[in-house]
Amino acid sequence: MRWAELLDVLTDSDRRREVAVERATETERMALFLLRREGWSAQMTPKIVKEYDIEILKPGAKLAVQIRNQRAKVHLGQVEKFLDFLSQPNAKNYTNGIYISTSGFTPSVYAYLREEKIVNLRPAIMRGHQLIFDCEKMDAAEEREKTTYIGVFTCKGGVGKTTISAHLAGAFALNGYDVALIDLDHQQNLRKLLGEGVYLPATNGNLGSVISVLTKDEWDEGDYKDTKIVVCDCNPEFEANPVEFVRKFDYCIIPTTLNPLGINKNADVIKRTFNAIRRENQKAHLHVLVNNLQTDEDNRNTLLNQVLKTQFKQLSERAARLHYIDPHECAIRFSKQLMYWGFHLFDGTKPQLAFRTVGRYSYPRMDFLKLVDYLEMQTQISKARAARI
Repeated sequence: MRWAELLDVLTDSDRRREVAVERATETERMALFLLRREGWSAQMTPKIVKEYDIEILKPGAKLAVQIRNQRAKVHLGQVEKFLDFLSQPNAKNYTNGIYISTSGFTPSVYAYLREEKIVNLRPAIMRGHQLIFDCEKMDAAEEREKTTYIGVFTCKGGVGKTTISAHLAGAFALNGYDVALIDLDHQQNLRKLLGEGVYLPATNGNLGSVISVLTKDEWDEGDYKDTKIVVCDCNPEFEANPVEFVRKFDYCIIPTTLNPLGINKNADVIKRTFNAIRRENQKAHLHVLVNNLQTDEDNRNTLLNQVLKTQFKQLSERAARLHYIDPHECAIRFSKQLMYWGFHLFDGTKPQLAFRTVGRYSYPRMDFLKLVDYLEMQTQISKARAARI
């Protein structure tokens, strides 16, 4: 049904009010119509307002509505921006928010809203002239395909490789995957930190997910038929990594830091890593990820990021499937949770990931879910996701 057809079913007074929204897009007008059909008093916001599109008024409540009409599913970074708006002083009059998408939401969005217990934002999907608020099951209707292998690999130690491996696996588990976490590093830190594995219970009424920590000799796809995501914590010494794993990598995460003393070496480290992997694997996408980002140093980070991007651009022009993840889009921020991850080895508590909420949000949970979103959007890892009903 087009907007002109909707006008035909409105009363004269309704039609006069709709003149004010003639400049809105077809999607915005349809959302407005559906919200009013739900019985809410809704109106378009002036175009100078960029943070939201529709305002809803009802007794004791005032809601801001954001609308996204795009081919890709709405990812966590987009939802995070709207949540940030709702927390600002200029949004204090709004009690809640609604995020409407025509394409759906990534699994990371649902996982984050659940795990952080976000109660002031409701996602909704607009399909077939309906607003669907119970939309997670609709978005989960994707079939598993082949097993996806992700290597966290660097030619330099001390950049958080093991921490990233474990928490990337944790983010996939929050999204509904069973994950195999393969310890290829000779130090075997994953086994020390997580034992034989951890279980992440679900909070949406479904079964949770399992992270199985395995050695290279223990992993066999036939033994773990329901596991479609494999994260490998690789050995910094390339020759020590089993070639049968390196050849299976679909994607590789290469951690680096915005460190003034080491940034000139970053390009060389990345180049050596890339060349080492390419000797055995021509298909893997390599993603350079900034780790341990200090968020209170914007000016310094901007300059150092620009230097690294310039170095990286020269390298990527000569190498296919090599990607630099801009830290403005996705990075792993410094946090005390990650800094003290592994403290359970000293206080005797059970193994766990550093996803505990401190303050308003859990930085590690947000950052690693955004990393999963990035990989899903950039490399279509989402095709490996299982429907969890």
